[in-house]
Amino acid sequence: MNLQGPGPWRIIDHRGNTMSSNTPDNTQPDRRSSSPTPGPGTPGTSGPAGASGRSPSTQPAGKTTKKDSTKPAKAKKSGSDWSVFRTVVVLVGLVIAGFGGYYLITGTAGLPETGDGPVNPTLENQFRFFAAMMIGVGAAFVTIAVKFQWANMLWLVCLMVFIGGIGRVLSWAFSGTPHYLLIILMVVELAFPAALLVWHGYIAKTTALRREYDARS
Repeated sequence: MNLQGPGPWRIIDHRGNTMSSNTPDNTQPDRRSSSPTPGPGTPGTSGPAGASGRSPSTQPAGKTTKKDSTKPAKAKKSGSDWSVFRTVVVLVGLVIAGFGGYYLITGTAGLPETGDGPVNPTLENQFRFFAAMMIGVGAAFVTIAVKFQWANMLWLVCLMVFIGGIGRVLSWAFSGTPHYLLIILMVVELAFPAALLVWHGYIAKTTALRREYDARS
């Protein structure tokens, strides 16, 4: 260790470190100040914790936005509309098929006001044939409701029922007034197919509007 100069001493140890002091008792090394190495979380660094040392703010898991909460409700509403519609179509098909099965078994004897007169074989043959067609129409309604990919064919089946109602109108015009039960069936056959198609178009339109609104929002 070397001592240099008279006044404040400069002490150089065997490692080359310089120490200065006004008194011989000051043996603290005069080291150069060094800044600590920035680490993650230190201000001014670009670590994953960010400048403030805190993790980025995240949205609480249990908190949902208004947009996310309204989507399931809209989807549920649309699905409910289609479920009701399909249920009604199934019931219509079962009723039509039920009438067709009944007339297929009983023939013209199942009609009101037929009397106990002799059976006309030609009329009986044709009547039972159309009774089987009624079963087919009813089965078509049920199939469309179950396999809803065929919903575009609904208009064709409804048209068949509507034309049947037109046939009843022609019978009333050329052959006289039928039993009141058949008049009720005529009104249903003329009004219900159109109402069913309008209902189908309304649900399809509102569903498309909901999807477009969800896509925009």
